[in-house]
Amino acid sequence: MRWDGHTALVVDDDAGIRRLISGLLRSCGFRVLEAQNGLEAVQVYGSYHSRIALVVTDIEMPVMDGFEAVARMRALDRDIPILVVSGRIPDGFQPAPRCSWLSKPFTPAQLLTSIELALGGPGGGGS
Repeated sequence: MRWDGHTALVVDDDAGIRRLISGLLRSCGFRVLEAQNGLEAVQVYGSYHSRIALVVTDIEMPVMDGFEAVARMRALDRDIPILVVSGRIPDGFQPAPRCSWLSKPFTPAQLLTSIELALGGPGGGGS
């Protein structure tokens, strides 16, 4: 799978997981922006949202959690594909349109499949 020319925002407070996801995305052709918490993600998204095709985010993070960050990013673009990568699904979680979930731990193949689905199929949409 190749996503040359697409930009993804990877958000996770765990630097190792953030590097793992970012490296895998880069190997598939994505340009990658990173943030270590929800507040930083909102700031990065605010500056680059017209170029971001996908957001991959954790939920449980310091400063601002992933739910609040996604809500703020969706205020700028309600259709941005979101892939939530987290160790647990919170009680009452209801996936929103163009929002999917991948549980940690995951394999690189599972991550790539989830990204493909989030973007609408093989080599899927986005910008």
